[in-house]
Formats: sequence, C-alpha cells, structure tokens
Amino acid sequence: MALTNAEVAYQLIKEKIITIEMAPGSLIQESQLMAQLNLGRTPIREALKQLEADRLVVAAPHRGTFVAEVQITDLQQIYEIRRYLEGLCARLAAERATAEQITEMENFCQQMAQPETLETRALILMDRYFHHLLARAANNRFIIGEIEHFYNLSLRLWHLALAKIRPVDLDTNRHFLILQAIKDRSADGAEELMRQHIQHFQETIRSVL
Repeated sequence: MALTNAEVAYQLIKEKIITIEMAPGSLIQESQLMAQLNLGRTPIREALKQLEADRLVVAAPHRGTFVAEVQITDLQQIYEIRRYLEGLCARLAAERATAEQITEMENFCQQMAQPETLETRALILMDRYFHHLLARAANNRFIIGEIEHFYNLSLRLWHLALAKIRPVDLDTNRHFLILQAIKDRSADGAEELMRQHIQHFQETIRSVL
C-alpha cells in the first residue's frame, strides 16, 4: 500500500530531526520544507502534528513550531525506559522468534562484521536496523512502535555526540551475543545482554556530552 503524502512527509521530516539535520531548537519553516520535499502545505502540517505527538517538535503559540530541544536530563529518562522495554523485547524474541527471523538477524550481523562497515555513521544505521529486526522478532505488534519511538530519541543523542564517538563505542559486538542467546532460546540471557547494551549506550553518551 502506497504511503500518503502526509506519511511521506512525516518519515522524511522525522529523519531530518533524528539525524539532527534539523538542529534541536531550530524554527521549522513550512515553506522551506515544502520546497525541499516537493510536498504541499497540508501534508507538511499533518506530519508536524504527528511529530508533535512524538515529542520531536514543539508548537509555541504566536511563535511557530520548533524542533524539540535535546536535554542531557533526557538521557537518563530515555535509558530507564529503553533498558526495560528493549530487555523485554529481547526476552520475547528468545521465546518467539521464528527460524526465518533468526536467520535474517544472523545474516545482518555478518554484514556488521565486514571491514567496510566499520565507520561510525554506518554502524549507527546498522545498529538501528538490528533493533528493528529484534522488535519484529518479538512478534508483538504493539512493541515495534514503542521501540522505534524511544530508539529515535536516543538516536538524536548519538548524532549530537557523533564527532566524539569511535566505532568501538557502539558496542555492536554485543549484537552477536544477543543473537546467540536468542538462538539458544535463553530468555534471561537475551534480556540481560540487551540491558547491558543499553547501559553501554547511556554511559558512552554521558561520557562525551
């Protein structure tokens, strides 16, 4: 099913925000977005309303609509939620992932081990997709959107710290351990490894911001 113009606008603007192409705190110019995205004002406005619900933009009466600021205090609060939410996701994946889903994750992890992917920005994109695959493997349709929402909030922090982060700081090796726990159907192991992965993210960001 084809996306509506509002859905297209939402995806494109969201990507600009979470990769900080649209800087935190900046005023959003609807006319500029219309020109950049080649879309009309109505779908842009519909997208901005959805992004406001996602807490990625803020509408200020008589002032305009702004990209939401990123506060260092956000880090702890996002970490608290992701630690338990993604730990649950890993547990469910260990219990429910199909053979096809495990194979897909395994093939993807092999790509992450290739030397040409060992660049920080590329690894961030691959980490993002790994978490997406894991959310799907939980086989709970309600968890996918929540995982994406809080991951995207974290992603803004990654991009703010990008210049200070090394590939090794992304802890992608733990993906293989999480995958192995899922293959072994070790729900406790998968959950604990994911919590460690999220904690590593929190500690890395805190050390550089």
